[in-house]
Amino acid sequence: MGGGQQSSLEEGRRCLKNQQVPGAMVGIKGTLSFRSNSRKVPQNLALFPASRPKHHTRRTLLLSLEGRRHYGNASSWGKAAFLRHIEVLRSVFDSHWIGQQLFQQHIVEIAWHKLKKRAIGWLMHRNVWTDEEENESKFRDAWEQFEKKHFRAYKRWKKITGAAGGFDLKMESSLEQGINNIFLYYLVYAEVQDLRCMQNLTHLFFHIASALYNDKNSAIKAAEWIRREGTKVYRFMSLVYSKDDMNQDVFHHDDMDDLSATNAFVKVAMSTLDLYKALKIEKYPTLAKVLQLDTPTFIVYWLKGAQGELNGNVEKAQQREKWIIDNFTNARESQKIQDHLNKAEQISSQTRQLNAEMKACQEALSTVDRYRPKEEDFDEKPDSLAIFQLALTQLDTARELFLSAEETERSQISGKLREAKVNYFNNRTESENRYGASINGFKQLGQDYEECEMGLRRAYEGFTDRSLGTCKAYAAEARYLQSKAAWKRVAMEEQIERVAASRIIQFAFEDAVNSARSQFAKRNKTYVEAAGGPLGISGYLTVIYHYSHAAYLHLLMLVPLCWLYFDYHYVIGGYPTIREGIIGVVQIDGIFDMYNNVILSFAIPIGLTLILWVIVNLILRWRVSGAKSAPRRDAKCSTNISMSSRFAVFLFWFFTIVTEIVIVKFLIINGIRGYTRDWTQNLPLSTSVPLLVFNWIPIIVLYLCSLQFIFTIWIGIFGFVYGLIDRVANVQNWRHVISAFEHSDIKCQHSDGRLPLIAVEWSHKVMPKKKDKEESWDRKYVAFAKAWNMAIAYFYETHKISKEELQRYCFKIKGTHGSSDSTDFLSGAVEKEPDLRIPPQVKDVKMHIMHLVNNIRMSKPTSGTSVREMLPLCVVTPVGAEKILYGYEFIIHVDNTQSSFLQHLIDRDPSEWQNFKRKECLTDKARDWISRMEKDVLQGTAERKEGKKKRWIDSTEEGSRLKVKISEWASLRFQALYRTVHGFMQIPRALALMARIQEPYLSQEKAEELAHAKFSYLVGYQSYAGYYDKYKKSKQRGQEGANLSKDEIEAHESVFFIKFIRKKFPEIKIAYPEKQNGRYYGKLVSGVKQMRGTSKLDDYRVEIFGPFTDFGLGKPAHQNFLAQFIDGMIIQDNVLPQSYFIPNVLGEFAADKKVRIVGLPEYVITTKWSSTAWCSAFSEHTFGTLTQRTYARFGVRLHYGHPDFLDALWVQTETGLSKLPYVSEDIFTGFDTVLKGGKIIHVEYHEVGKARDVDLYTTTKFQRKISMGASQMSCSRYIGQMHTSWSVSVLQGLCYYYSTVGFYLNHLILYLSVWVAITSQLILIILQRYVFGEDIQYFITERVYTFQVGFALVFPGILQLILEFGLIEAAWAYLSHFFILSVYSTFHILNTSSYWQWGLTKSAFYLGSGRGTGLEHYFMKDLYATFYTTHWGPAFIIFWMGILALSFSGSFLVFLVMYLLPSGIWLWGAIFLNPGSLPSTVHEEQWKRLMNVDMQQAAQIVKEHSRIDYHPPEPPRNWFKRIFVKMWRLFTYGLRVVHWLYTLLNFAVFMRVVRFIAILALLWEWIFAQKIATFLFTDDRRRVLRWDEDDTRQKSIFFSSMVRKPASESSSQNNSPSIGKPKSSGVVDRTKTREATLRGKMAQRAMAANLAAEKNKQLLSAVSTANYYEQSPDMNSSFMEERSLGLKEATDDETDSLSFIGQPGEKSGGRQIKRNRSVRFIKEGASSTSEEDTPKGKGEVTFGTTP
Repeated sequence: MGGGQQSSLEEGRRCLKNQQVPGAMVGIKGTLSFRSNSRKVPQNLALFPASRPKHHTRRTLLLSLEGRRHYGNASSWGKAAFLRHIEVLRSVFDSHWIGQQLFQQHIVEIAWHKLKKRAIGWLMHRNVWTDEEENESKFRDAWEQFEKKHFRAYKRWKKITGAAGGFDLKMESSLEQGINNIFLYYLVYAEVQDLRCMQNLTHLFFHIASALYNDKNSAIKAAEWIRREGTKVYRFMSLVYSKDDMNQDVFHHDDMDDLSATNAFVKVAMSTLDLYKALKIEKYPTLAKVLQLDTPTFIVYWLKGAQGELNGNVEKAQQREKWIIDNFTNARESQKIQDHLNKAEQISSQTRQLNAEMKACQEALSTVDRYRPKEEDFDEKPDSLAIFQLALTQLDTARELFLSAEETERSQISGKLREAKVNYFNNRTESENRYGASINGFKQLGQDYEECEMGLRRAYEGFTDRSLGTCKAYAAEARYLQSKAAWKRVAMEEQIERVAASRIIQFAFEDAVNSARSQFAKRNKTYVEAAGGPLGISGYLTVIYHYSHAAYLHLLMLVPLCWLYFDYHYVIGGYPTIREGIIGVVQIDGIFDMYNNVILSFAIPIGLTLILWVIVNLILRWRVSGAKSAPRRDAKCSTNISMSSRFAVFLFWFFTIVTEIVIVKFLIINGIRGYTRDWTQNLPLSTSVPLLVFNWIPIIVLYLCSLQFIFTIWIGIFGFVYGLIDRVANVQNWRHVISAFEHSDIKCQHSDGRLPLIAVEWSHKVMPKKKDKEESWDRKYVAFAKAWNMAIAYFYETHKISKEELQRYCFKIKGTHGSSDSTDFLSGAVEKEPDLRIPPQVKDVKMHIMHLVNNIRMSKPTSGTSVREMLPLCVVTPVGAEKILYGYEFIIHVDNTQSSFLQHLIDRDPSEWQNFKRKECLTDKARDWISRMEKDVLQGTAERKEGKKKRWIDSTEEGSRLKVKISEWASLRFQALYRTVHGFMQIPRALALMARIQEPYLSQEKAEELAHAKFSYLVGYQSYAGYYDKYKKSKQRGQEGANLSKDEIEAHESVFFIKFIRKKFPEIKIAYPEKQNGRYYGKLVSGVKQMRGTSKLDDYRVEIFGPFTDFGLGKPAHQNFLAQFIDGMIIQDNVLPQSYFIPNVLGEFAADKKVRIVGLPEYVITTKWSSTAWCSAFSEHTFGTLTQRTYARFGVRLHYGHPDFLDALWVQTETGLSKLPYVSEDIFTGFDTVLKGGKIIHVEYHEVGKARDVDLYTTTKFQRKISMGASQMSCSRYIGQMHTSWSVSVLQGLCYYYSTVGFYLNHLILYLSVWVAITSQLILIILQRYVFGEDIQYFITERVYTFQVGFALVFPGILQLILEFGLIEAAWAYLSHFFILSVYSTFHILNTSSYWQWGLTKSAFYLGSGRGTGLEHYFMKDLYATFYTTHWGPAFIIFWMGILALSFSGSFLVFLVMYLLPSGIWLWGAIFLNPGSLPSTVHEEQWKRLMNVDMQQAAQIVKEHSRIDYHPPEPPRNWFKRIFVKMWRLFTYGLRVVHWLYTLLNFAVFMRVVRFIAILALLWEWIFAQKIATFLFTDDRRRVLRWDEDDTRQKSIFFSSMVRKPASESSSQNNSPSIGKPKSSGVVDRTKTREATLRGKMAQRAMAANLAAEKNKQLLSAVSTANYYEQSPDMNSSFMEERSLGLKEATDDETDSLSFIGQPGEKSGGRQIKRNRSVRFIKEGASSTSEEDTPKGKGEVTFGTTP
């Protein structure tokens, strides 16, 4: 470091230490303005003054890089001054900011564009940008508010920490200073974007960097310091934080954030300018040794080495091990390592010698005579023949053993060794086991090679016998293999020593780092998320502390319950006066007479409450207190809860508590009080105690969770009432849409007609009011007509309506002008109104129109906001590895239920497919292609015929275009990501239309420019860089026709889809992380814009500190990574069909300055996909509408993810988009917003669409993920601060508890209550049988479980259905799904409770659901692996307990209610939720095939689960030990036999019941779908009832009529396929043709033979590992598709063309692909089915996470 730089550094440190910072630079280039807070200003000027001195004189020094000159009036405020200053700022990038200040070029570009867009958007919003009068004071007020929004969080941080200096808004004197200050603010925050999840730390960076920033002569550069210290913090956090540990054990991001808000940390950091010194890293030598490495070495030694990514780089791995030995091993470990390495070196010399010998033998083998004699050559020499045969046999045997050993070494042992080195920090036990297995494997291989060596030696001796003179080739081969076996044997010994040394090295490093981690966390954590412990007891204590007021409530409610239980009101009434009665019940004499004295019954709950209060405040609170104290997140913040919200919450809890008391009184107290008094008075103590204990314990446990269900009921009631008040359901059916178009009293001026009611309400609520002359009603009518026509035209563009419906539902406007000129856009008059007498054929269109009309007629919005004045909107959609489009081969692939994805789409609504064919298939060739495809694929036939790929659409340009259109059509109906992208990209169209309506003389071009200025769309594609690298590497081979791997195929598809999206939507922006030359970057790629026949690509690349996936959990880290590219002031993410209401939603932020998040309701687009999808959508839709409506009114709504609008400046400076250490990352933004004084509201006049999970497997993973997230949330510091915040009342805290953590905790208590109840019941039955010998009361049977908690959970959903669809339709929808909804809700209780417990006991982890299609059957192995621990194991126990209770009591009612009902749902609930498990969803023959596979897998599961065929290794040679070992093994084998019998009995019962349920389903369907439909209803009556078209009945388990026809019965070509739909007569054809029957029998016989030959294991293994991807024989055709789309490259980086849409059998996008998926049949030996009827099996594919 030079002298000047050193002196500058010392001066900066001295200024910070003395809290006196010199003046500040505010301008640049020609006008470089500097501020000073002192009369004497040194040449070395810092950025911001520390404090205003007593005698302050403000002055502005105007300096220039070219010389001093004044450029403009610094005190002028206005549009011209702003544009002048912003352009001056832009003009000096290359010469000053990028070159001398060392900020990254694209960070400067992004900061400038973001500043300009946000500033202009804000000034437009404040009505000062378009102000013709140029009011400077008004402009200055608006600008000051804009600055306050930026620096609010920074100012609060300064107050909390007491940091002096820095930025002060009161010091502002000019617009130029304000522009430059915000610009520097963006630069600093962009440089530390990796650390944005730690807001206080970023404020510290800004504070110090601003003080270090000087003029061009200064040697200290703020950017240098930011990069250096930011890299340090990044490396430090990636070292001390562990994603797989409990947060209590590690120092994580929230601890660092809290520490950065403490005065001591900030003081040290400011005085030393070194964050490592502030963290006191020097006290932890282990951490210091790792952190002192340079960044590339740190990434190699820590990030890659700790994750096992150096397995392929031997040199770096050895360097890393040497570094560990030198720094992290003690003397004993070093000695052990050295001993192993010395032995390895000694063996290595022998290995090299044997290797040389092997090479010599190999050379001899290559030069020897190749003649190999045969046995016929020794016919006349019997002795020689015997020697030859023996030697040849020994050679063959040894060769086979040698090859087998090599294969084992390559495929198993080496793989285990690699796995042992992967993430050993996170799973020590598993890594140790793998190391041990690797060493044992190498030992076994050494023995095998030794045996090979001995056999080959004998073979060599035989071949070299004198009588065999012609066997030189055999002898040379035997000698070569012998030398190779000897070399391998010695190499195994060397490998064992090296692996043993590597194990010691790895675990020594782990122990050293973990010890330092734990020590640092113990000394520096600011909050301890105390969890874990036996059964998660520590976590439950933390929950009690965080939500102690919930425990107080339950204890205090015992007071009125005791009053009602003991009937004190009757006791008091028995006295002559009330005064005497009150005195009588509080006498000290009869204190133990609780039936006549109130003292003890009241003192017990009150005393317990006081004891709990003491425990909570004196004991539990210290468990979570960290070693370092930090300010609260709500410090220096004001409350935002209104009095109306507080009163509403009070009223809600009054009704809730009263209801709880009433239910307990009439349901429990009235029933058990008499029994209890009778037991205590008339029975002996030995009898009364068991009766009291086993009857009261279930009641107490159920009481603990019953309030949750009363809470849910009243939330539904309040939400229903609020919905009526807000008129959220004005349109419940199509008749209400027609009534909305009835004429009002307002007449049209240019015609005799009257305006429709909806047009009048549209003008009031959507169109903004003008300051000058209002538009006439005729022009408003035209405006509404044009907006309506655009919405209808959108449905036509997406093939949802036909051309006839387009003409029917559109307004006809006469006298209108074109859209491209600047003439009056609202000229003309409405000539014809829409004809709405016939509703649309597609139900989605009907639903969207109803929602649009309904939202217009709501009580809100009250007034519109103009597009020009609305805040800029940036939509963000993070994507992990999901495909944007479905490939063509994917949508035509036939699943194991003989149903293709395209077929299912068409079955749901064939009208959309007909519209697609009419619009897109315009040529005879295209119609012929579609016809052939319908005939084969859509009707369930096989994908391939005679081993070749079946092609219905030719690989021509026209065919490729048609494939892409089919893929786009299918993706738009189910693929969540493409629906999102396509829906959001309609917003600019809608905004442009609204702009022209609001400004009629605005041209179309100007309107589009305004819309794009107000809207931007950012898609974060996390995996795109990896896909693009694989694509570039394999592109040439793909063009040459070579076969590509499945990863390469997936990469080609992903790149093609991205290019397709960029071509279709040029305004879209795609951000993704990438790595180049050891550096990590964040890249932003814009859409492809056509300009003068060429493509222009606008992109940025910003360097980041490292791989953000190693910095925290992947999904929240990705969301924070995207924050740097957000340029709007509002961000939002998910599908958005109702774009006209966006200005109104953005106006909510202006209406209330405290609003930070605006929530929206959701409609689930997958509601009618399947019965499971309906249940999932039912709960999701209820929560997104009715529940959140109530939470918002109570002031307790939080941020729940996708549909919310967020204030971008707020989340970027105050809360962050996500919190990195947490699985449920979204809700913490809501917690932070509430704590810091923000306000969260909910509006319902604008809806968003959302795809929800549609099958059993994905819904299970989703429930488990959010349950673990809730358990992790319950111990967080945010919950701890929420329940103690003065701005959150006690009643609102109770709402937070029951709406978040309490929901999951009470599910666990409910599950425990079931176990307590059935155990108590069984004990009482046994006591009655063997002890009491007389009848006793089973109160818990008919009393406690009379109240169905399941109904309480679905009650709000029923109210929402009534609100939206009316009473009759809601009742029908609920009753038609009553059974499956009950199964679904009860089944997922165990998922919720089990993984809530898992999260508290162990560590929560992210579990991606995968978004399956719900068409594929899950086989028995999948169900066993997923549900045995959580569902089947406990359910089997409950079932046999019920059998025992039934045998003792003889009461079938007890068995049915208490045992069979819960165990039956948990055991066989998956059958109703799993496609293909019942013959009502697939063809009977296919169902039999699926069941056969399930039966075979069940037999294999029984063996594997009980380990009946496990053979342990040989016992020790010591005869004494061998006796005890054999005795122990005999005992354990007996236990395994018992376990095997138990498991066999369980699965035998399970499979028999499955078949019985299938028979019942067939009988039910035969009665309801055939007999009733045929004989009770005529054809006309069925058409009136829409029996055949009602999706609800078809998808319902009661009215399912989706029986697949056999492939041989497929009908001829038609416009809509008949497979999967009932016949028009309502009778389902179940005729089994002779071919189908024979084929089924042959398949069963072949299956049995194959299973017998392979001993079950080989077939099941082949099924599980079948490769799902197969290579395309025609690769060149895929490149034609891109050429047909015109997807050419725009830059030199991306000079490739995309390959293709899909590959045969490809399962991508939203299709769920599970691990070890066992699929139908693999043709191996004797095939189970024909090639045509059986699609190929599928293998294992792993995908990442989605938004």
